[in-house]
Amino acid sequence: MSTDESLLQGRNFVSFTPGISSQLRADVLDCLLYAQLSADQKYDRHRRWKAWVEHYQRIIYQKGGRLTGSIDPGVVTIKRLRDLRYLPASAFGRATSPELHTLMAGSLQALLSSEHANTFFSSWISSGQSESFQVVPCRASGTGAVDILVCGLQMTTRAIQPGPLFWDALSGDMLVRTNGASFSLTEQSYAPHREKISHSLTNAAKKTIAEL
Repeated sequence: MSTDESLLQGRNFVSFTPGISSQLRADVLDCLLYAQLSADQKYDRHRRWKAWVEHYQRIIYQKGGRLTGSIDPGVVTIKRLRDLRYLPASAFGRATSPELHTLMAGSLQALLSSEHANTFFSSWISSGQSESFQVVPCRASGTGAVDILVCGLQMTTRAIQPGPLFWDALSGDMLVRTNGASFSLTEQSYAPHREKISHSLTNAAKKTIAEL
């Protein structure tokens, strides 16, 4: 299953399949960014990532996302960043359909083959550091809704010496913790929250610009 658009927004790598309306795409992106900012305000994602990512998911639910499945928290050990694309299907838990699992694998492939990956990962690959992000494939459900799979990934390096390319490592490994859920969102379910969230994001952007 292919995507026709992938983008990095904050720490959300979002992919859309064809057939999702422009309004619903905008709703999804705003909701995800709002969830990220809300979680940032409440928790330190480096020290309390589990609480952070659970709050992130809770915001999506509260803003119109109907919960359809879950990813059981788990841990996978990898040697190189490129090995993320081979995460087993079991890492995605009971996150509903095989189609979403396939889309997740494609999203990871797209992320690791893009300039986004170099930008995101090259700044923190050293021993003992951790970073987190969300891979969020979205597909049209055929009923006017969008199915959203949120896969939160926290990566912690252990005894890493960076190789000549950012995705290579000369020694050590990385612990990848997974946590997430799947949701169904419609324009109608999000509508009661759209104006407030848009206003909040505009204010947050203005504040960021003012602080530059």
